[in-house]
Amino acid sequence: MNFAFSPEQEEFRDVLARFVEERCPIEKVRRATESETGYDTVAWKQMVEELGLAGIAIPEAYGGQGFSFLELGLALEQFGRNLAGGPLFATACLAAQAILNAGSEEDKQELLPGIAAGRTIATLAVAEGNASITPDTIAAVCARNGGEWSVSGTKTYVVDAQNAELIVVAARSLGSSGANGITLLAVRADTPGVRIERVEAMDLTRRLATVTLDDAGARPIGEPGTAWPALSRTLDQAAIGLTAEQVGGATRCLEMAVRYSKERIQFGRPIGSFQAVKHRAAGVKLDLELARSAAYWAWWVASEHDEELEQAASIAKSICSETFVYAAAENIHIHVGMGFTWEHDAHLYYRRAKSSEILFGNPTTHRARLATQLGFTA
Repeated sequence: MNFAFSPEQEEFRDVLARFVEERCPIEKVRRATESETGYDTVAWKQMVEELGLAGIAIPEAYGGQGFSFLELGLALEQFGRNLAGGPLFATACLAAQAILNAGSEEDKQELLPGIAAGRTIATLAVAEGNASITPDTIAAVCARNGGEWSVSGTKTYVVDAQNAELIVVAARSLGSSGANGITLLAVRADTPGVRIERVEAMDLTRRLATVTLDDAGARPIGEPGTAWPALSRTLDQAAIGLTAEQVGGATRCLEMAVRYSKERIQFGRPIGSFQAVKHRAAGVKLDLELARSAAYWAWWVASEHDEELEQAASIAKSICSETFVYAAAENIHIHVGMGFTWEHDAHLYYRRAKSSEILFGNPTTHRARLATQLGFTA
């Protein structure tokens, strides 16, 4: 496959790169971690009003920009460079895609325009207990009483839940098991019976929360009891979306390390002139280009070739997760003592790398799934 971005996509990426550097520098991201929301609300407003990023991968029929997942990947990559983006990942990649995948035309017309316009911050709540997600790990239950639906259960590691107005919740019908009986439901965060508690996570730049639902009012998205195929696709898209952030973050880590190696003088010469340091930087560069290729392919698959989506998600997520952790660790090592300090930004990237490695499937999980898909398991 001869893959290349179109001139329009290249221009779009350049616009995003300038926006991120001018409006979302890492200094502002760091300060925002101490705020109530955890992100720069001014930058978020500019993102959705000036660039329309909340609706980037939502069709124009529902108020969105009408671009593909590839353009969403380009956006997430640029924001990943500075650990920025606020609730972009949760809103545009998780909730919006879940509604597009599972929803009826009525559901999409009702729920997506607010998201696309940036009026509604939304997220997806699936995991329970640990971060592993399979049909059998979904224990939250939903029920219909007359014409009203309700949902009960506890969801963990919900991205940006404390900032969300809308939560898409995965639950199952009483008595169902496996992939059967799973429903996606739209729950307003201010609904009685919804409790959102922030989790003290390793990643300071991405808020996670536990969402407890106690007979909370909800409305089903799509046909009740049949949501697993749509949810599975959404989870693959989530993993692929994370690869975009991971590539962006790893790229910035390498840039930081190389720049410092040229500036830091030891024994009368830049430390970057020493072979050991060169080897470290070269190792990151090699792995980064492999990860970048895997991520770009996965974005393209998510846009054009759904039949390869599961394999693309597992390949890209496993490679990009390990590459980001490697790049972030090497960035700290090359900065030596300075890299371990709280005041330096290197630890923020390492924290994001370790968090993203686990979210929506770690490398071991994805390689095991890929082996099963390819028929390599006993």
